[in-house]
Amino acid sequence: MKSKTIVFTGGGTGGHVYPGLPIIKLLQDKGFRVCWIGSRNGIEKRIIGEWGLEYYPISTGKLRRYFSVQNFTDLFRIFIGFIQSLRLIIKLHPLLVFSKGGFVSVPPVCAAFFLRVPSYTHDSDVIPGLATKINHRMTRNTFLAYDESRKHLGDPKNKIVISGNPVRTEFFENNIPLSEYWEKRLEGHPLLLVLGGSSGAKQINQLIRESLEELCSRYVVVHQMGDDLFNTEIHHKNYYPLPYLREELPALLKKADLAVSRGGAGTLWELAVTETPGILIPLRAGSRGDQILNAEIVSQRGMALVLKDREPTATGLTDLVISLWSNETERKKMAENCRNFVNKRAEDVIVSYLLKEF
Repeated sequence: MKSKTIVFTGGGTGGHVYPGLPIIKLLQDKGFRVCWIGSRNGIEKRIIGEWGLEYYPISTGKLRRYFSVQNFTDLFRIFIGFIQSLRLIIKLHPLLVFSKGGFVSVPPVCAAFFLRVPSYTHDSDVIPGLATKINHRMTRNTFLAYDESRKHLGDPKNKIVISGNPVRTEFFENNIPLSEYWEKRLEGHPLLLVLGGSSGAKQINQLIRESLEELCSRYVVVHQMGDDLFNTEIHHKNYYPLPYLREELPALLKKADLAVSRGGAGTLWELAVTETPGILIPLRAGSRGDQILNAEIVSQRGMALVLKDREPTATGLTDLVISLWSNETERKKMAENCRNFVNKRAEDVIVSYLLKEF
């Protein structure tokens, strides 16, 4: 074997990056060197830095489905990114390129196709993103989380594989110890965990702020607000706001009696793996609707409830939290549905296909 290098690419949101880690760990355990091609200033640069991987930035441009003057300047940036990707792939000489989606992934996948390097892609959402739809035409296999997603991609060569979404190994562990810090603060109280995704969620943050009096009289509320939205001015008994949860998240999710979150695909699969009953408030404004459909899928399977109001209120959220908490039978059924939903590890499925190259 001339090379043991595999190039990953993708970014834009944490959901385009975090599911790559379980795949990367499996490949590293098998002796492969993994590098990442991403944008110069995207969230992926920070995350990959924390993982200790080699990171190579390229010029990027956003892929828009609507008219914008920026489309013309971004086409130039995308072309520059393609040239940079060509040089990087020639330099790194990878066995394959694996994309986790996002606009930054298109130039590296195009460069791999041009250089006849095998490429693969994975999409976490019910409706694959535009980048995945473009990359799909050039891949050996395209991995999807849901069978319902298949209809959104033409598949003349039967190269779609329904793998599910990769989730970090820590979330699968049965007995994840809480830190002494959290043990002292919970002290036997029910835990309501609020997750706004890697960037936070203004709407959820506002709803929680308006509900604190009622919620904190019943639960310990641990609230991930997002790095950019973190507010240190809010103080309330039994309320613990944090900019972001990293190492603590698997243990807190396992411990949580209920979770409130957006409809991001990665978070929904983490809720499923940890069998945590959830209340979902999917992003609507400024979205292509992927979170709404993600939430509908898990709701139809009885794994979570969705706050469907287009303009949700603090009262509506509080009433739904209290109602679900009071119905132990329903919560147990939701946990069981989560357990039945996750019947395989996506990273094992994906890596089994990648190893066919060797």
